[in-house]
Amino acid sequence: MNTTYRLCAIDLDDTLLNSHHVLSDANRKVVQKVAQMGVIVIIASGRMHETTLPTVQALGLQTPVISYNGAMIRNPITGETWLNETVPPELADEIRAFARENRFQLNYYLDDHIYSAEHTPWMELYQQRTGAHFEILPDFYERLKGTAPTKLIIVTHPATVQELLPIMQQRYQGRLTVMRSNVEYLEFLPLNASKGKALAIVAERFHIPAEETIAIGDSWNDISMLQWAGLGVAVDNAKPEVKAVARRTVPSCDEDGVAVALNEIFQIKENNT
Repeated sequence: MNTTYRLCAIDLDDTLLNSHHVLSDANRKVVQKVAQMGVIVIIASGRMHETTLPTVQALGLQTPVISYNGAMIRNPITGETWLNETVPPELADEIRAFARENRFQLNYYLDDHIYSAEHTPWMELYQQRTGAHFEILPDFYERLKGTAPTKLIIVTHPATVQELLPIMQQRYQGRLTVMRSNVEYLEFLPLNASKGKALAIVAERFHIPAEETIAIGDSWNDISMLQWAGLGVAVDNAKPEVKAVARRTVPSCDEDGVAVALNEIFQIKENNT
């Protein structure tokens, strides 16, 4: 319906990937078709850069990847990094101490590696969803002192995340971005890091205005990029707050919603996918 869109940012988990974290053939084929048409397709994920790569490779993309909820932009082919923001060491030390005191699972992302103090069921849950390889550090709390991670995540019960979210947002107001990306994830990011900000940087580098940009997502961490893009699209399994800011809602991630959206937008015939 519109051939002026030149940039498309797509979230991974529960958007491009289905609820089993698998890339369907339908989504893969349509994304590849759109890229072949000359549209710049980028992955925009809350995941660490490394765990986006299997999907990027399966799609054959050679474009920059937005990872860590917008704290990093890196090209997986050339290694060129356009953005790499980090949490100040003193704040990372505070959060590590808080997690230790309350016995929370803390995912610690440093230099595109992920560290944990021990194996826990919450660590395993995250690992199953993303394929992330954790390095267990027995001296986790002391060894990482003074380091500047890309982000940190407390992984725990949804009710606990809901309770902690406003408390931590107030505590770190003006110092960090604190958000949910999943009901079990409380994320601590560099101040002002967001997918929307990162998407704006990518668009500027390619000289593409917001109105010629599409963003597709499902969760709270996608809201900023759906708001920034000229066309924000939510899959049907998206959180209500995401649907509220989207200009269009398409079928769920288990019904190849990304393929449906791109087929409609770029008028791709089914038998060409």
